[in-house]
Amino acid sequence: MKVVQFLPYFPPHKWWLETVAEEFSKYFVSEWCGEVINVTFSVWQEKWINEYEKDWYKVLVIPAFDIIPNYPVPKFRTKQYRNVIKKVKKWNPDIIQTHTRFFLATFLWGWYARRWKKKRIHVEHWSDYIQVSSWFTNKVAYIYDRIIWKRVFKKANVIVPISNACKRFIEKEFKRKKDVQVIYRWLDIPRELPEVEDLHKKYKDKIIVWFIWRLYKRKNVESLVKAYYEISKELQNKIQIVVVWDWEDSEYLKSLDKENKVYFTWWKPFLEALAYQKQFDIHMHTSNPWGWLATTLLQAMYFGCLIVATPNEWATDVLVDWENAIVLKDSSLEEIKRWLEEWIKLVWKKDERIKKNKEIIENQFQWENNIKEFFNIYEK
Repeated sequence: MKVVQFLPYFPPHKWWLETVAEEFSKYFVSEWCGEVINVTFSVWQEKWINEYEKDWYKVLVIPAFDIIPNYPVPKFRTKQYRNVIKKVKKWNPDIIQTHTRFFLATFLWGWYARRWKKKRIHVEHWSDYIQVSSWFTNKVAYIYDRIIWKRVFKKANVIVPISNACKRFIEKEFKRKKDVQVIYRWLDIPRELPEVEDLHKKYKDKIIVWFIWRLYKRKNVESLVKAYYEISKELQNKIQIVVVWDWEDSEYLKSLDKENKVYFTWWKPFLEALAYQKQFDIHMHTSNPWGWLATTLLQAMYFGCLIVATPNEWATDVLVDWENAIVLKDSSLEEIKRWLEEWIKLVWKKDERIKKNKEIIENQFQWENNIKEFFNIYEK
């Protein structure tokens, strides 16, 4: 089976889409399902590299530039562009696979799929329209979505949403219900993790409540810090808030921690961050409405943390209130404060919740199973 993925970005650029595409390539080949070529734009790639091989898959690079931030456009008139198209056509793939609407790569390679009469799979990562601070930009993006990207869903042979929330969005907004199959992103946690400080020794007899990942507004970590300062001193002495990582809100969050009671580890490499996460007692998924199913939430389920989560970022795809987590009504400061005060209730059926979460991860987020689901779609 020959699969070519057309992508706006590819590692070393690291966001959700690129990571999924990279891991798909590696695992698809390692399972002897077939061959994979990734065609990506040159933005964020190493300069002067036109193609390379890694983990038995190939990457072809097309010269491009960002016409606006995070929106790459290929340089159509370059010799390298023509060479890549010729190589892909000559390779004669069985499947053309695109990822995420919005990007020009998805529209362009959909056009090539029709021209070459190839089957096309579209993997959709997003479950909403674009929302930014400008109402005008939102309106233009909505019209752009409804006109251009409606065709992406209409013309693809199969749509693969990566969550049920994403599937519901496609069915409701774009009226595509046939040949839509959810395949979750897999979770790949290394067996060996580096040694880091022992949080339970550092904060003896305290419940470790934590947040991990990028510190920016939509993650709503400020509500966690503010809520901690609003609970009683007695409860504060029983709980230790740990925040792993950094980003644009780092200094702001630090300013909220007036008495230096929150432990900010700041940036940690991925494996070290996992080693910290493995020690936590309660995982706080504080997110505002936005984005996608957080990998950090899945990691917490895998490690056996007790979960307190807002319903946002598709959390309700994997969490059911009082079955395997506490699902808050919303992401308000009041809700987060309420559950900091009532954390003692979390010990109820603790072992059952941990067992259920591990079963969800094993059944829905194992790469071996999910890669085979892709292969089955290709065969059909």
